[in-house]
Amino acid sequence: MERSNQVLNNFRIKFPEKKKFRFFLLFLVLSFTFWIITKLSNIYDSSISFSINLTDVPNYIVPKNTASLELNANIRASGFQLLLYKLVNDEIIISVKDGDFSLDLAHVNLMDQKLSIQQQLFQNTVVKEFNKSTLTFKFDRLIRKKVPIFPIIDINYKLGYERAEDWRIEPDSVWVAGPSNIMDTLNHFPTQTFKKNKVEKPISERIKLSEIPQLKPDLREVEITAAVYKFTEKTLETFINIKNLPDTLTIKLFPKSVETTFLVLLDNIEEIGSSDFLFYCDFNDTFGGKVNSLEIKLDNKPDGVRNVRWNPKSLDYLIRQ
Repeated sequence: MERSNQVLNNFRIKFPEKKKFRFFLLFLVLSFTFWIITKLSNIYDSSISFSINLTDVPNYIVPKNTASLELNANIRASGFQLLLYKLVNDEIIISVKDGDFSLDLAHVNLMDQKLSIQQQLFQNTVVKEFNKSTLTFKFDRLIRKKVPIFPIIDINYKLGYERAEDWRIEPDSVWVAGPSNIMDTLNHFPTQTFKKNKVEKPISERIKLSEIPQLKPDLREVEITAAVYKFTEKTLETFINIKNLPDTLTIKLFPKSVETTFLVLLDNIEEIGSSDFLFYCDFNDTFGGKVNSLEIKLDNKPDGVRNVRWNPKSLDYLIRQ
């Protein structure tokens, strides 16, 4: 008897009450874990909702409110798989290539794609049935028209250099399909912004067209080109003409000429003279002599010059009978 009590006391020393509780708790956790694993390994039938991603959409329609589309299906799968489906809500790809678009609502037969849908699920998952055998959604019918391409350019040229011609765009227009409410106001199709700094050489680049919701251009990119040359600044003295002066009057202008400054190609600097510019004042702007000064306006400038500036911008005058 004494020996038995001694053995029991030794056991209590090795396994105090606190360690007993920890051992019991570990046993409980392991038991619960094995129970959960067993349950999740079993096969169950359940109804699951999946979000939908439409593919193979015909060029003549634009689906509407696709974010709210769902596929509800009764499937047979393991508990693990069902848990993942509910937590992740996997996206199912549905082809609308063979859909019916003859009515206001599009109709897509899901039964024809049952195998394709099942192949997108976990292995051993079986699609038993769909809550609805047909997927329906609203859509807009598209119209097509050809519009010019509008390049969006953000270029800084190296000091003394400028673009010497208009942009050449190839192709210069594009066929676009879209809903009538957008297409009615579409006058051009923009490119993505093309940026470049310190440009001093001819430009030849391929740029992508902008992505505009609900619009489908036939092209994705175009080529833009332009010549870039070195320019220089030149200043000339140019006489001012008067328009709409009655034959019975004479007028004296103060001053009679303007100082004209402009940029011109370095190779063409000697070809530009003061007679190539035409500045004028309009006598009608005097309102019968009631206005003290007249605005100097540019009527004509030679090809190839840019950034034309002149001084002064206005002049005084004296009318004589």
